[in-house]
Amino acid sequence: MKLRRFVVPLLFVVMLLAETIGARQSGRSWMNGFIFDESATKGLKDAKVELIGDPNSPRLQSVKLTTEADESGKYSLKEIPYGDYAFRVSAPGYSTYEIKIYIAPDMLTAVHVMLRKTK
Repeated sequence: MKLRRFVVPLLFVVMLLAETIGARQSGRSWMNGFIFDESATKGLKDAKVELIGDPNSPRLQSVKLTTEADESGKYSLKEIPYGDYAFRVSAPGYSTYEIKIYIAPDMLTAVHVMLRKTK
């Protein structure tokens, strides 16, 4: 009987914590990384980074997030809805890099890219 007095309040606390943790999940993620030139040590300032939502997804077809790399080549994107995207990096004088990528919900995705000079 004494055990029951502790189990019921403990169960209530566990349920409350689970509800609180579940409410914190937004389904939105963030992404960051570095863009390098061919030296692999020098960041490529002002490289354009784009995340383009899947055109076949009604939820993502209008999503297009863009940013530019800072002086060290670092970029960051926030508030990304989860799902499938085209990830594209471009800079004048360099070949464009593009891949398909899945952004998981409530996660950090880090992608580092080395761009090659065009010939």
